[in-house]
Amino acid sequence: MTREIGAVVLGLAVAALALREALGLPIGTVRNPGEGFFPLWLAVLLVALSLLLLGHALRARAAAGARGDTRIGQVIGLVAALAVYTAMLEWVGYPIATFLLVLYMVKVTHPQRWLLALAVSLLAAGGSYLLFAVWLKVPLPPGSWRS
Repeated sequence: MTREIGAVVLGLAVAALALREALGLPIGTVRNPGEGFFPLWLAVLLVALSLLLLGHALRARAAAGARGDTRIGQVIGLVAALAVYTAMLEWVGYPIATFLLVLYMVKVTHPQRWLLALAVSLLAAGGSYLLFAVWLKVPLPPGSWRS
């Protein structure tokens, strides 16, 4: 939440500076724009987007408060998932353990549709296995069930 508020404040400050500078230049018209035409409208757009971000951040905060969500719960859940991942890595192997960890992160921590969660998990596990085990020849645990 504080990051979003910081981004809003920064966006509004930059927009105010751009508006001040743009208003010092000839604006012109739509058919014959002056030097200040585009900076003026970009500053107006930045103000609108900053206010939109502020509204989104405030609504997200209110919704999280109504649900009782806290970041500490997400952190505890992720630490527990990493502990389970570490415990089962040797037994089930890197690809399956990584698939399950990413699936947890995508589906539980930040809920997404099942198809998207499965696709992201498969791409992350398969892509990282391809990168590390195949291309870089890093020995990864294959899993005790495979030996």
